[in-house]
Amino acid sequence: MISRRKFIRSSFLLGAGLFSSASLDLLTGCSASCDFVQPVKKRKYVLADIHNHTVLNDWVRNTPIGVKFPMLADFAQDFFDKTSTTWKSSYEAGVDLICTAHFNPFDEWISMPLDPNPSAPANTFRMMDLLEKDLNGPSAKYAKLIRTPEEFKNHFYKGYDKNDPNFRIAVLHSLEGGHALGGRLEPLKEFARRGVVLITIGHFYNKGIATAPNAFPFFPDANSVRPKQGLSPFGREVIHEMEKLGIIVDVTHATSTALDDILKVSTKPLIATHISAKTLGDHAYSFHDEHIQEIVNRGGIIGIPLYPYMLSNYANIKDAEEYGSLSDVVRTIRYVTKISNSLKNICIGSDFGGYIPRLTDMNCLCQVNMLRELLVNEFGNEEIIDDILAKNVIDFIGNNWKRNI
Repeated sequence: MISRRKFIRSSFLLGAGLFSSASLDLLTGCSASCDFVQPVKKRKYVLADIHNHTVLNDWVRNTPIGVKFPMLADFAQDFFDKTSTTWKSSYEAGVDLICTAHFNPFDEWISMPLDPNPSAPANTFRMMDLLEKDLNGPSAKYAKLIRTPEEFKNHFYKGYDKNDPNFRIAVLHSLEGGHALGGRLEPLKEFARRGVVLITIGHFYNKGIATAPNAFPFFPDANSVRPKQGLSPFGREVIHEMEKLGIIVDVTHATSTALDDILKVSTKPLIATHISAKTLGDHAYSFHDEHIQEIVNRGGIIGIPLYPYMLSNYANIKDAEEYGSLSDVVRTIRYVTKISNSLKNICIGSDFGGYIPRLTDMNCLCQVNMLRELLVNEFGNEEIIDDILAKNVIDFIGNNWKRNI
């Protein structure tokens, strides 16, 4: 049987050659746009998105492969990226906060399980540089980077007013995947210094930190470990060091066994930035009720993605794209608040810009008022909706993000 390593590498190189010589005019995919902004009145809170891939496309274009094969980057954006976030449209919609998840697919896919790329930290810092360059340049009139907990508290808790001409979307750095550490603890201190608020310690593969459901389960790799192994000794060190530095631990993508281990080791409130409930959507990435409840009981918070396929039991992605809507999101929010007996421990982690399928009724973050209207119909209380869409996660970050360096 071909190993996952060889399969992905050969497939990627084949794809690069094909798409660099093909015409994108033949593609049937649709690229997401943010030309339409649904009118909203000036609300104090609109949306705090705890998981968004605002710079992924730009990063792919700036990698050596993206530079060498620009049409491959065009293909990825036009065919796969069916959800979108732009600073301008989000600003016009009144979005409060966007937590940008830095994820370099080449560090994870080309460098396979248990052999993290030693260059991954440097690559991640370059992704952060790319975002900061944009926020210091063309997008400065729409958004600004928040680097410290003190800046965060000053922004949201001292005269927060969207009618102020100096209002900007607050932007935070986060990392998706502990592979960004390159197999070492040392980069954590620099990530903390640069303002990283949280790290998703697992992702598509086990990188020697915590087991995760395999992204490509039909192509086993000789270096893979079985899911029952959970959190590794190095993973325990990572969590300990993150808590020491004040970086919040994100448990999204962890297997049930890994999550059990994380709950035993961690001493601080946890976040699950973009998960689904296994009762509603029986997927490998979904969380059992008892894990959701335990995270909430410890003062943690649950982020719901705008990703119907993961939230429900559609037969396949095609059906989810045809029928999946914000109703799936509302149903999941209602369920999580019910089983956790809390309206204060839930938020939105859209996963927009992360090459996920679009919803039938929303493909851009600026259209968030559509979600608000459905939530108002469900819960009937504007203050509750403010909490779910924004204030819960703002307060969670305000209370739990530290910078002990």
